[in-house]
Amino acid sequence: MVGLVAKVGLIGCGQISGKYLENAKRFEGFDVVAVADARLEAAQARAAEYGVPRALSVDDLLADPEVEIVINLTPHRAHYDVARRVLEAGKHPYSEKPLTIYRDDARWLLAMAGEKGLRVGAAPDTFFGGAWQTARKLIDSGAIGEPVGALANLHARPPSRPAPKDGEYVSFYMTDFLEYGGSWAFDRGPYYLHALINLLGPVARVTGSARKTWEQRERGGRVLPVNAPTHVSGILDFANGAVCQFLMTADVYATGLPHVEVYGTEGSLRCIDPNNFGGTLFLRKADSADLHPVEPEFGYTGNSRGVGVADLAAALRSGRPHRANGEMGCHVVDIVNAIHESSAEDCHVRLETTCERPAPLPPGLADWTIDP
Repeated sequence: MVGLVAKVGLIGCGQISGKYLENAKRFEGFDVVAVADARLEAAQARAAEYGVPRALSVDDLLADPEVEIVINLTPHRAHYDVARRVLEAGKHPYSEKPLTIYRDDARWLLAMAGEKGLRVGAAPDTFFGGAWQTARKLIDSGAIGEPVGALANLHARPPSRPAPKDGEYVSFYMTDFLEYGGSWAFDRGPYYLHALINLLGPVARVTGSARKTWEQRERGGRVLPVNAPTHVSGILDFANGAVCQFLMTADVYATGLPHVEVYGTEGSLRCIDPNNFGGTLFLRKADSADLHPVEPEFGYTGNSRGVGVADLAAALRSGRPHRANGEMGCHVVDIVNAIHESSAEDCHVRLETTCERPAPLPPGLADWTIDP
């Protein structure tokens, strides 16, 4: 059980760490007391920039008795190993997406956490955002009737980036993007899947098709082999009966298609980019051909990354379930792998994992606060 303010450590001082550290200063429920990175100089720079008391090696942070929760912002391929070490150290891991690359690793983390009486947190937490909580309220209140279908769509073609200078950190977008576990399906897919699970619940069955459009791609001034599918499409059969078309591609030029839509028996709801917390929704009712704008009724409409950590800290104090949890993260890993498996084996895949819909946020919750 954590105290009134949870003491948090952060491992992985790349680009996204800045937003976590900036936002951590605004939440009352946790303090970041130490940061670490395989490159100690990166941890020292972040600590100095955001006033974090200690910049440590990864081993020293894991051994620090003050740290209770560890935010894991390492590259995708390291998520499992770091989260495992966090659990072995008796601390609660909160991992950026995806929770792991492979299903067995995700299930192992949950099993180990259960044995140790620890919790696993899993980003993304954008579904806490005001637009997504408003969408949840509309669906739960019957505004579109019974959900029958959905669309989740990301069309993207990442730009080339300049070659790194000597000694410069090589980012995820330079190398990992071309490997299994680094594609848009794993990197951006969890935003869409967490949002859909928040709105519709878990997925029961997956049918997929995936292709590798090019054998090589230019990244950072270098021509590199592509070792994973880059155009991934699936049909997701949700446990509640809704059927979703799911497309994550890094091979095409975007045309402005909606990111997420949910279709019901009495209307349709167009949602926002699930990488964002706030924005305008559009509702079409059965008696009109027009789309009517709906503004968020909840807070958290700005970039609030870290609210999932605050929620985990509050849940540890009160004993309630936390929303951005390992079960949902594990289910998402299962879904993405199942799409690839379905394509490779020419079959439907019935999922072995499931999860609960996270509880909606209470109305009137102010930014930078969370319910106990």
